Amino acid sequence: MYKLLAVVSICVLLSPALFAQEIIDHPLEPKYEKARKIYVDLAWATYLRASKRLPEARDIYQRMLHLHKSSAFTHSQLANVSLAIRDIRTADQESRRAIEISPENPLPHFILAQVMFKRTVNSRQKNWKPVIEKLKEVTRLDPDHVDAYQYLGEISSVQQDPELGKQAFKQLTRLMPYQPVFFLRLGNAYEDLGSSDEAISSYERAVKIDETMWQGYESLGRLYTASYELAENDVYNTNDPPTELINSAVDKITNAILAYKKMRRYAPNIPKQFDKMLGIFRARLGSLYLTVDQPKQAIETLEGIFTEDPKHADANYLLGLSYQEIEDFEKAEFHLRNAIRVSPERSEPYNALGYLLAELGTDLEYAVDIIQIALRKEPENGAYLDSLGWTYFKMGKNELARVELEKAVKFESTSWEIQDHLGDVYLKIGMRSRAIDAWRKATILNPENEEIRQKIERHHQKNK
Repeated sequence: MYKLLAVVSICVLLSPALFAQEIIDHPLEPKYEKARKIYVDLAWATYLRASKRLPEARDIYQRMLHLHKSSAFTHSQLANVSLAIRDIRTADQESRRAIEISPENPLPHFILAQVMFKRTVNSRQKNWKPVIEKLKEVTRLDPDHVDAYQYLGEISSVQQDPELGKQAFKQLTRLMPYQPVFFLRLGNAYEDLGSSDEAISSYERAVKIDETMWQGYESLGRLYTASYELAENDVYNTNDPPTELINSAVDKITNAILAYKKMRRYAPNIPKQFDKMLGIFRARLGSLYLTVDQPKQAIETLEGIFTEDPKHADANYLLGLSYQEIEDFEKAEFHLRNAIRVSPERSEPYNALGYLLAELGTDLEYAVDIIQIALRKEPENGAYLDSLGWTYFKMGKNELARVELEKAVKFESTSWEIQDHLGDVYLKIGMRSRAIDAWRKATILNPENEEIRQKIERHHQKNK
């Protein structure tokens, strides 16, 4: 009994091996043999393509088409290999044949689009429209076709078609959201279309992904500067500008400075002049703070310039004005004298220092001399004429003061300060009615100035 079971067990163990051997020895049916050959050829062609033996791969695909002419896949592969070895004619023919067999397959459409692209690049008459249409057809068949969108993006640059670029790179940022270059290119397209906010958003995304992308910082600096200039004009042209407007301008110039600082850090071969540009932007921010009566913020901003450029003329001039605003007259005089020393060709520091000395009532003869230097440079500057007239008034030279201030009014008819000064001079020389008229003009220009209003009331009563 045990011997019988052993024999049966041996037969069971041997039967799979005998069956496998029978399969090996038994020939395949013709249809399976054909499939086996196609599979082996495809595998070998794939290996050859990976090994860069493209002509050999092409020969295999051509041989396969003799066995299976209706294979859209094989026609597409032959077209692809032919394109790679610059056999444009074959690539064209085979991609079109594949499209006829399988019109909804995006692969042959994309190969044909590449053929059309190459031909257009090499032609004298650059008709990109058919290429664009073919690539858009590829994206219709495959909405996630990254390569097609990249081709469209490149064509948009050649054609200077920012709308096409926007469409292409918007899709690429959707498909590959961690590729900063696509956000950079999308920002370029938005910028060319005049969509600054969208461009800024795209550039910000690019540098967030790759903080070393200096091109993004350069673009951000340029856009923030442009938007700041508009906000700056609004601030300077608005009487008592609202806090929101001021903060908006400050944010934009601050963002521009930060962007250019990052660009300076990461960009290769930054010229030395770039540091001067950064100083100019900081000076503009300081000037803005000074304009909106925030001298302490102006001082903090301007002092930072001296770490890189201790002889910065604008910084010295604006610091002089800022320290004067907070009544630190010693520092104000120091910086205004520095401004004259480092930039003697400019007129503003001479006038500012002269006016400061007049207000302090010290060294008035010198004040007259330096204000006259400013006037030789700009003889019709009403502010300078006002400074000269006011200095004469401080010296007790009232008739000279009147002459200069009346000239100043002609050039600066909207200045309430000049009208106020002229009123004081008129009063001093006994022309009370004219003084009151001048002060009234000053209150029209500056309705909230209570001090001038009190002058009018006080001297109007005396005039009765």
